[in-house]
Order: sequence, then structure tokens, then C-alpha cells
Amino acid sequence: MNAKNQNAVYAQNNQLSLFSEAKKEHQQSVLDTVYQYFLIISPPDEIKSKVKSLKYKLHKAVGLSDYNLHSVPHISLMSFHTMRPVNERFFGALQQLFSKNNSFEVDLNGFEYFEHGEEANTIFVKIENSFQIVRVYHELHSLLGLRVREFVPHLTVARTMSRSRFNKSYEMIKQHSFSEKFTCNQVTILERKLQHGVVSNYKVLKEIEFSV
Repeated sequence: MNAKNQNAVYAQNNQLSLFSEAKKEHQQSVLDTVYQYFLIISPPDEIKSKVKSLKYKLHKAVGLSDYNLHSVPHISLMSFHTMRPVNERFFGALQQLFSKNNSFEVDLNGFEYFEHGEEANTIFVKIENSFQIVRVYHELHSLLGLRVREFVPHLTVARTMSRSRFNKSYEMIKQHSFSEKFTCNQVTILERKLQHGVVSNYKVLKEIEFSV
């Protein structure tokens, strides 16, 4: 995050009072900690299992990094970091935002890929009706004052694979069918901490539901 975007986040944070205030005696320990937040749409377990099965098949054929092999399948919405943890007002602001959104169907169908320069690719499951996810993405970025980037909702199978492994992997994965639907009725908030150069694992902090 560049300085301009970070300042925008902090300005919006102050307006909404979404982040906890540190007491003076705890300020130094707070300065030593970075809180990282990741907002995702989590598909049902049966869809996660189907994606994990594809990961293991690719791993057996070409080998995957530990991250690709063990990462939990999800649809990314946004991430940000701050020097202060979020508080209940943050959750309340999200709940107020999501109360304006009804649950919607996510239609997963087939595979596609991103190109990262001339050396790497990411394989993902395509989302057919992604406009509701894009809308949520824009609403979240507006709430926090973050700059909106080009956004293609997707469900990652293997991220940033070398081009040589990608070519074989994509030909292999196209032999499989993937057609699933699920109802998205909530957003999951994950949190991890960076303290003294050590990054913790993400944990589920909260699940905010949409209006029924």
C-alpha cells in the first residue's frame, strides 16, 4: 500500500472510528505490531474439497508449492493492514453495509488463467455471474477509502506457477469438469499479526451476514 492510499485509509478510519485506540502505556507494543486483514467469500466444504482434489492431482503431476497445495480455497475480496486492530464499530459498519445486500448465487464454471509477465500464470475456476461480487468489492473499498483496482473475481486453484509447470498443468486441468453453484450469504474476515518480523497464520475473526 503506498503512502497516499495508507493516508486515505487512516482518514476514513478516523471518521468511522473503526479501529481501537491504544492506551499510552501500550503504544510501543502496538507500534511493533501490524494487523493484516483479509476479507473473503468462503465456498461450502464440498466445493473446497473439489478444488483441493484438483490441487493434489496437479501436485502429483508437476509439484506445487506448499502455499498452493495447502491454501484453503476462497474468493478474495480485499486485504489491508493497519497499526491498530479493528473494533466492534468496524464490524457494525460492515453489517450496516451488508444489510443493503441480499444473498446471491455464485456460479462456478470451467477454468481460466491469469498471465504474470512472461514467467508465471495463475489457474483459477471461473465465476460466471460475478457482478454482485464486484459490487461488494467496490462497496468495501469505498467504505475504507482504498483505491479500486481492476478486479476479476475468481477461485484460485494454483497461484503464480512457473510457465513450464503451467503449460502442463493447464492442459491437464482442462480434462476435468467444474460446474458448481452456491449461495453467498456472508463475508468472512480473517486476521493475522506481524510482530517482530514473525507473521502468524490467518484466523477467522468474524463472519458478517448479508440480508436474507
